[in-house]
Amino acid sequence: MYEKYYLKKDVEFNTYAYSVPGCELGDYVLEKSHLMGLKTVENFKKYKDVGFNMVMSGCIATYYGEEWETSMCKRTMDVVYEAGIDKYIVGDQAFYDLSCQKDGIIGEGKEFDSEESLDKFVANRIKDYSKHPAFYGIYLKDEPHSYLFKSFGQIYRSIKRVCPKAFIYCNLLPLDTLRWMDERYPKGGDLFERRTKYLELFLNETGANYIKYDDYPFCYNKENKVLYIWCLQNAAEICRDKKIELQFIAQSFSMKIGEFDYYWTPNEQEMRYQLNLLLGFGVRELGFFTYMPHGANSVETFYDDGAMITRSGKKNQLYYDTQKVLKELWKIIPLVSKFNYNHSAYDVATFNSFLKQLDYAKCEKLDKVESFSTDKEGVLINELYDEKNNQYLYRIINMAEIRSEKMQGVVQTTEINFDKKFKKADVFENGEWKTVDLDGGKFVAKLLAGDSIYVLPY
Repeated sequence: MYEKYYLKKDVEFNTYAYSVPGCELGDYVLEKSHLMGLKTVENFKKYKDVGFNMVMSGCIATYYGEEWETSMCKRTMDVVYEAGIDKYIVGDQAFYDLSCQKDGIIGEGKEFDSEESLDKFVANRIKDYSKHPAFYGIYLKDEPHSYLFKSFGQIYRSIKRVCPKAFIYCNLLPLDTLRWMDERYPKGGDLFERRTKYLELFLNETGANYIKYDDYPFCYNKENKVLYIWCLQNAAEICRDKKIELQFIAQSFSMKIGEFDYYWTPNEQEMRYQLNLLLGFGVRELGFFTYMPHGANSVETFYDDGAMITRSGKKNQLYYDTQKVLKELWKIIPLVSKFNYNHSAYDVATFNSFLKQLDYAKCEKLDKVESFSTDKEGVLINELYDEKNNQYLYRIINMAEIRSEKMQGVVQTTEINFDKKFKKADVFENGEWKTVDLDGGKFVAKLLAGDSIYVLPY
């Protein structure tokens, strides 16, 4: 069964990271000449070798409207393209500034008197860099509040009218704190309703064909991550119903807030857990925060040994771990990318603090699973569906706490009773496919903490 999903080589799945060589943010920035010194073909080949095929420029080579031929934007795009990467998201200060304005940019007293005048401005602004062979898209403001969406929509739609091929990059807010809710989200309703309104308002104003946001599960304060799975469910359901993509920025850093450690760097198994979890929710693009350490600010300090590469260019263990896990995932991505998220359900046998991520999660009825249970700590099952071929796919992930001493080397057994019409299943485990018989629809998964398997029943 699984072989047919690998016949067509038509999968577009972008991977990239924030804070690439020469990032202009943070307390470690020196002169522009130093920044350009980091933007070398060698450094971007090293970046590509992790498994990345796109550069999200953000602040590595902002275009300010200067002479194109001598701009740092062009020089950086040239270097990236020479390194073998042909997808580059341009950071243009003009579009960033426009996306930061409240209540729109078209109309009386606004920046532009009509869509036509805005389109004319856009066409002139992008005329040079949009012709570069590495050009892929344009970056707008990061994590916008909902009151900016009218301006976002106007600039987003204008760029699309002028340059339909351009991908408009917008990373939305995560939902990991309640204290900013009144400021950031549309009014009316409880937390969950307002989160949904926030995502739907963005889609309505922009016409975007994706939802993208960042969230980071490896946090010392587990209470701050009780909404992690619910948020994934919520975004995945909206994407399912609107037939659009879910895109996500995963954790690849550690930092402290003030004097206290807040996030830790994921190890290899945690990275494996995180990325497989996201694939199970139908994620079609993976970003990482960060590649090199992000700059410090008044509150946050990012550890030099916590990202994939230090500020001096030395590879950390996370570089190799991410490289290894991405290589593993590319064995399943061509298949998973042909399925859409459908439902998710979980079972908890014994509580662990990591399972607080499930506190607000919905446990839904899976279409072709009659029952399931696990014996150690917790399991999450995601149901994906290929409507064209009427085929279901199940991703089963062991939610046992990866760093728990008592779970080291311990196998968790999960018994799943599929619809009895299924007689066989193709199973993807440890990087390989195998076919198993289903006796009365019964399937047993034996997984270590953080491990996943994918099951195609038929």
